[in-house]
Amino acid sequence: MRSMRHRAVSLAAVCLLSAGCVGDDPNREFPRMPLGRPTRSDSLVVALVGTLSGPDAWRGEDAFEGADVAVHELNRRREPGDMPFELVALDDAGDPEQARRRLAEIAGLERAVGVVYAGPPAGLAPAEDLLARVGIPAITVAGDLYGARALTPHIFQASPSNVWAARRLASYFLRDRRYRTIGIIAPRGSEADVAVEELRRALQDRNGSAHVVRIGDGRGSIERGLARLRARRVEGLAVPGGPETFSTVLDVLADMGARYRSTAQARVASAPRRVRRRRMRSNWWRPQVAGFDGAISTRVTSPLPPGTVAADSLARGVHFLPVPEFEEFDAKFRRWWDQPPLGWEQRAYDSALAIGWAARRAEPGEDIARSLEGLDGVRFGGMDIVLGHDDHTLVDQTQVGLWTVPRPGEVAGRAGRRPANLPWVPLARGFAIDGKTTDIAPGDWKHLFRRPPPTDAPPPPARRMRFAVSTRRADPLH
Repeated sequence: MRSMRHRAVSLAAVCLLSAGCVGDDPNREFPRMPLGRPTRSDSLVVALVGTLSGPDAWRGEDAFEGADVAVHELNRRREPGDMPFELVALDDAGDPEQARRRLAEIAGLERAVGVVYAGPPAGLAPAEDLLARVGIPAITVAGDLYGARALTPHIFQASPSNVWAARRLASYFLRDRRYRTIGIIAPRGSEADVAVEELRRALQDRNGSAHVVRIGDGRGSIERGLARLRARRVEGLAVPGGPETFSTVLDVLADMGARYRSTAQARVASAPRRVRRRRMRSNWWRPQVAGFDGAISTRVTSPLPPGTVAADSLARGVHFLPVPEFEEFDAKFRRWWDQPPLGWEQRAYDSALAIGWAARRAEPGEDIARSLEGLDGVRFGGMDIVLGHDDHTLVDQTQVGLWTVPRPGEVAGRAGRRPANLPWVPLARGFAIDGKTTDIAPGDWKHLFRRPPPTDAPPPPARRMRFAVSTRRADPLH
């Protein structure tokens, strides 16, 4: 099913490059293939500019699928007399310059109300003047413009910031696992810069030692980078980057005999003195690996050692966590696409619904980005969205926590909702800033915790979280 969908979207992406291609039925109100231009004269256009071809096409495909469900939902809910919404998708082929041209095309559409952006971040960052001129917002579902300080009055972000993810990972490595030396292996380029710098800063603030290696394309570069980190005997290994990079790092570690087994085996600098000396004299190395949101992906093909961790929002579990809004989105998505939403589809779904919400409430001639800033505590398919004049992130920092790969059979309940190629579950204490008391919103306690307290009571201990690894810090693996 998944491969057939990828083929259909890829063929449609080729079709987008020629004007007038509208799929097999141009009169269908809710098309399920990307359309390169509006097909109606009375529609409000929600645009998707994203990578629908090339090696990063999965980003645009996920975004199209989520936005398509959202536009269908907007039309299903519309009142008599309301103008319908239509999704128009343009392929940037992963090229920032082409993304800018596609954004200019959307700005030229008279009835465009906003952009769901799933292309290279460098293509969106300079678009403020263009978006301001036509008074529409763009919401990116990938990358971290917040961390790069590139969010502007008309640019918003639906992906979790690497700043918040880095702080969670640094705290986990140093306070929870009590490692002393951390390695960072990251691709060269601006997308990883924020993660690297914030990780370095957060580790140094906690008196940790950070060793950074930047890598280029190809497995050989990763092998050389890991050899340098092995010489340093780093105990934790952070991997900013996409699923392909994360997967290759795991493959190379396995080939080096450095696959993670347990916290005790990962220790070198933090090991007892006699163990530390023995391991420093030998070739011993089994670091614990941690990733960012790109690691929690079905595109990671390497076996995931139990205890591997990654940082992302709680909403990454929309396909299996029993939060009502998650389940509602999951059901809608499965009905529309005949498969579960295992990628970043929920981000695009929320982004498109947020654009529709703002467009419906904007006065004639009003800047729709200003209307979008009025979202306050609204939920669509994920967590609460609170925006404002100085807050353009759809994911709050308190919503970002840690996910982990459990031992076989460790997590009971809803196991059938977790596919083998996406085994990640929340690390309960990773959603607690102090490692003990959860920061998950009170409204979700009754869905996610055993013996949940009333919503006006103090937060429950993280160890009561269900559908998660809910062990204490003494856990030898997580």
